[in-house]
Amino acid sequence: MGNRRREVNEYAARMSGVVANRGLDSLEQGQPLRLLRSDVTRRSGEWGVRILVIDDAARVIVDSHRDTLLSQEGHILLTREVLSALNGSDSTALRRGDEYVLHVALSVQDEASGRVGAVLLVAPVIDIFDSLADIRATLLLYSLAVGLLVVVVAFFVSHKLISPLRRILTVVQRMTTGQLNVRIPVIGKSEYAILAKAFNDMTDKLDQVEKTREEFVSNVSHEMKTPLTAIKVLSESILQQDHVPEAMYREFLQDINNEVERMTNINNDLLALVKIDQREQGLNILPTDINELVENILKRLSPLAEKKKVVLLYEQLRPVKMDADEIKLTLAISNIVENGIKYTPRGGTVKVIVDSDHQYMSITIQDTGIGIPPEELDKIFNRFYRVDKTRDRETGGTGLGLAIARSTVLLHNGHIHVTSNPDEGSVFVLRIPMRR
Repeated sequence: MGNRRREVNEYAARMSGVVANRGLDSLEQGQPLRLLRSDVTRRSGEWGVRILVIDDAARVIVDSHRDTLLSQEGHILLTREVLSALNGSDSTALRRGDEYVLHVALSVQDEASGRVGAVLLVAPVIDIFDSLADIRATLLLYSLAVGLLVVVVAFFVSHKLISPLRRILTVVQRMTTGQLNVRIPVIGKSEYAILAKAFNDMTDKLDQVEKTREEFVSNVSHEMKTPLTAIKVLSESILQQDHVPEAMYREFLQDINNEVERMTNINNDLLALVKIDQREQGLNILPTDINELVENILKRLSPLAEKKKVVLLYEQLRPVKMDADEIKLTLAISNIVENGIKYTPRGGTVKVIVDSDHQYMSITIQDTGIGIPPEELDKIFNRFYRVDKTRDRETGGTGLGLAIARSTVLLHNGHIHVTSNPDEGSVFVLRIPMRR
């Protein structure tokens, strides 16, 4: 469009020069007018434009239009472009009727007479707009094609992206119905694969929790059933005999009392675990003197150690005061020290060391007992789990002591580390933050 406008302006300038050279006055004469009309007609054909020559009265002197009915010769032409040119200002306009046409009007100055006329060039530019329309149609076609392609690609990409999520959702829905044996296929190393692996790990843990719960219920049932069965047998033995000696009564009642005490211990330990598991109740955190706490525990357990002929040793590397739940922490430490005494042969030692750094309090409990096989180390904190498979009543306890200890330490945001070798003893290390 810009090129066409410059081209028509150039034609108008050339035509304006031709008319100015001939003189406006001479154009009213016969021969000069015929020569001008011939020149205008020729140039109009060459340039592809309509050329009108206008005098100072806005009357059309020459019109290159071939159709005499449409020719403007002799007519007054009062368009904005013509009036502007007659006033000495060149003008260009793009008009739209049946088609787009470019109007270029240039002023013509007759130097001899001083008269001012104008030349008007009318150039059709419909071909340019046709090209623009073609380009617009082509762009629209390409846009539709690209849009369709984007939709197709988006469909396949979304399907590829959503399919893994649907598989995950299907597995999760099955998990909510209790099917903890289902797993999500892990393919590749994408984010979906990482998410699938995380879900599988979570399912494994849930499955383990469910198995632990079932095992816990079974263990509780077994632990309660054993003393109840003993009580029933003892009581029936007495009831089925006549004239039972008093000594036998006392022996049987003592055995029954022992079984009742065993059930009481199991019940107390279970209640302790329940309270620890109910984390929403929180801890009764108070400033606690750990050295004094350990001393009191060892004093209370010294009769058991003397009975077993086990030496209790205590070493405090520095005074330690921290924020803790004294009752729960006492129970945890007592359970580990008591286990050390029970599983240490006569003449052995159990040593407790209290230490701290700027961040953690540590309690180390060493014994020279029977030790723990390596394959059992990751199981000793399970509830009702005992390395002693015979569940000996003298040493076995309830099987809840270490579970209580671990839960208590975790509740204090700490951790327990244990190392052990068979026939060499065990070392339990409790590390708990000094401040909460």
